[in-house]
Amino acid sequence: MTAEDRGAQRFAVVSRVVVLVVGIALLAFGALALASGSTVLGIVLIVVAALLVIARGVWTAVRGTRAVAAGREKAQVPDAPVVAPGSASPVDRVVADLVGMNSDGLPYRIDATRSGDDVEVEVRWKSEELRWQTLFVRGRVAYAWRMELTLDPAKAQYKFTEYSGTASTNAGFGPGGVYARGDWNWKRGKTAFQTSASFREGADGQIVVADASGARASWEGATIIRPADAKKPVFTVLRNHGWRPRADWAGSRMFEN
Repeated sequence: MTAEDRGAQRFAVVSRVVVLVVGIALLAFGALALASGSTVLGIVLIVVAALLVIARGVWTAVRGTRAVAAGREKAQVPDAPVVAPGSASPVDRVVADLVGMNSDGLPYRIDATRSGDDVEVEVRWKSEELRWQTLFVRGRVAYAWRMELTLDPAKAQYKFTEYSGTASTNAGFGPGGVYARGDWNWKRGKTAFQTSASFREGADGQIVVADASGARASWEGATIIRPADAKKPVFTVLRNHGWRPRADWAGSRMFEN
């Protein structure tokens, strides 16, 4: 860890404590002001406390997003001349370029198989999971995403659909005793500009992020799936080779992001 990283970590830890203490104090004084009839002062103190918490949360989200983006490899789209739709490249060339983008450092993998006259291409996010543990609570959230494309060599056309999933569990001690909750949500359909993200802070070693690069334990963590990171390189290759969806218009192109 560099000196800059250690300084940022110290600032994050200290700012969290400061916001917590100041926020509680402002809420307490705000409640007292309301109780004593100073309505305007009470409302102002409570609003300031809420703004402090929101600002700290936004800063945490921005910090986590930047950290994930900095450590995530991006696909190298093959450098090739753009082909006009009327003279599209053969499917074998397209598949070779798609699969050729695979790399151990990418958060997703591209696979292709023959299915009759068509070619089925699967783009699957490898793994994305965040686990945390405090004195009384243990939780986990995991994201899954994959895209299935069908390539029609006879028409140089493609169609696709997406599957997005979220799994979360929480267990611990609360006012009512021991509790445990689990939830799984799976959706099918095309998405546009979608992002799934979670951010957590705790004591050192209580937050574990597990993704394509392995598992890391720290005092903070972020897990993010942005389908566009995988979709843009794939559709760039297809379009560069002259392939198009059956209905190619602005609305359909929106779902390629």
